[in-house]
Amino acid sequence: MIKEMRLQYPIPVMCRIYDVSPSGYYAWCERPPSKRAREDARLELEIKAAHKRTRQTCGPDRLQRES
Repeated sequence: MIKEMRLQYPIPVMCRIYDVSPSGYYAWCERPPSKRAREDARLELEIKAAHKRTRQTCGPDRLQRES
């Protein structure tokens, strides 16, 4: 949430609201994506490609059966 709103509100103010230290927030921003986050991003791309390949006519149940 802080990252999305950083252009509209000062980061220190948002950190105070969300009870996060500014140094902790900046450390989190610099941290590389976790293995789980990378896997989630890869799966999201695969799902979007499959959805596009089926001309956006298949829902999640049908896409899962086809894989």
